[in-house]
Amino acid sequence: MSRFDEHRHGAVPPIVALLVVQLCLGYEWFVSGLTKIVHGDFPGGLSTELGDVGKHAPGWYRGILTNAIEPHAQVVAYGIEIAELLAGLVLIGAAIVWLIRGSRLSDRARSAIQFAIGAAILVALVLLVNFELAHGGGFGLRLAADSFDEGIDLDTLMIGLHLAVLGFAVTALPAAATSADGRSLSRPLHRARRRSSVPAA
Repeated sequence: MSRFDEHRHGAVPPIVALLVVQLCLGYEWFVSGLTKIVHGDFPGGLSTELGDVGKHAPGWYRGILTNAIEPHAQVVAYGIEIAELLAGLVLIGAAIVWLIRGSRLSDRARSAIQFAIGAAILVALVLLVNFELAHGGGFGLRLAADSFDEGIDLDTLMIGLHLAVLGFAVTALPAAATSADGRSLSRPLHRARRRSSVPAA
């Protein structure tokens, strides 16, 4: 008996676990974007914030902040709000749909969900990499400046989790769907063979 047969009434535990991780990541992005929109001070304050945190950014990235982002900080801020909100909604929605419908989805729906998850993760990764660079983070490649600081900053941890979910969307989801389809098709065929093997009266 395969592991898919053992869980024929739902997604296998590893798939469920990764979908829960995706739900948590989506919820974090949704709340972050919604907070910025509700408070309404993010577009007006981003330029000042970048001026403060940008002092710790690498020299080459500080130049990008100063010359390309800060002059258009308000437009960039609106883009960040929309990107965070949409990424969160997509990750939450895709995870819920897959948890509820799973192998009952059509091939077109599965491809659409994979594409949506991949696009949302790539948007999130672009945001996270820029947040890490703006704050002068080392992507977990150097020791913390203080013994009381966290070993790996949150943005670096989030990057790792998003890469894991991206790999999961590209490989695990289609594999699970294919196996589930094979299981559902094999049962009728098996029953048909048994019926055909019964001698006629």
